[in-house]
Amino acid sequence: MPKKIVLHLFGIIIFIFILVFFQNEIFGYVSYPGVLSIILKIILGLFTILYYKLKKLDILDLYIKILAFLSIISIPFFILNQFGFYGIEIGEEMKSFILYTSKPREDEILRNPGMFWEPGAYAGYLILVLLFIAIKNKRFIIGPYKNEVLLITIGLITTLSTTGFILYSIIILFYSWQNYKWGKIIVVPLFLLIAISAYTTLPFMREKIEHQYNNATEMSESDVSNTRFGSLIMDMEYIKSQPIFGNGLNIITRYRFHPEVTVDEDIGNGNGMSNFLACWGIPLFLFWLFGAYKFARSISKSTTTALVFTFLIIISLQGEQYLNYPMYLMFFSLPFAYTNESGL
Repeated sequence: MPKKIVLHLFGIIIFIFILVFFQNEIFGYVSYPGVLSIILKIILGLFTILYYKLKKLDILDLYIKILAFLSIISIPFFILNQFGFYGIEIGEEMKSFILYTSKPREDEILRNPGMFWEPGAYAGYLILVLLFIAIKNKRFIIGPYKNEVLLITIGLITTLSTTGFILYSIIILFYSWQNYKWGKIIVVPLFLLIAISAYTTLPFMREKIEHQYNNATEMSESDVSNTRFGSLIMDMEYIKSQPIFGNGLNIITRYRFHPEVTVDEDIGNGNGMSNFLACWGIPLFLFWLFGAYKFARSISKSTTTALVFTFLIIISLQGEQYLNYPMYLMFFSLPFAYTNESGL
């Protein structure tokens, strides 16, 4: 392993240990299994990059093609799911076909979760495919990935994910802006009209967003919420309290302002960005975010594309806890371990 990468990984781990030290000094509690978990996930992400680099395989290209394959594979299972709740039981109201997570039909429309824990999470990983395609192509064009984009689009539509649809709309907007001579005059305004119409008519868009937002604005300081807006309001109290070192992963310190959240309770925080900020503080999050930007900038050679990439990554975090998983934690290491030379 190159010395530069070893020093980078060592630096990240040391920084996390510094945060943990101060968390222990301030609160007297630290979730050591949680700390070990995030370190191991960061290491796993780095080793995954290095493994495929050693095999002379482009991890971004692999990710794009694998997710496209999983997208088309999910459709037959999704259709089957419309008629019954099948698979190996893996949790409450959740069964698995390994490549597809089956959900029970309720009063609402059944959505496609792919092989992930819920449709919104699946949508985020699909959106990441489109972002990888953009930086590999230097800007928002489809390039050699026409089939993959089509399959990803089909999969994304079946998720009926609010955040996924918003992100996809923004990607189409930039694609139209960059690739059509009359995009700024005709395509973009037309698309905006379609997007506004979809927002106002689709029940999982305006109705869902406004309902969550209105509930969040009516929350008191002691209220507990697991929606994206409610979680953000809850977490702001913790971010303001410990903006540098964070509040840790131990539920006693993480939710000390909400004692009704018990040790055995999983409230399902609905905002991945604010949760990470509340747990680990602003500096570590900014370092991760800079890693995402630097990676996109080094591959795309475009400041605009890298900024849009980073902006969309931030939006994706508003709905899911992606920073609990190696794929997104890879951004700590990607700028230093991945190069685009000869497809590596």
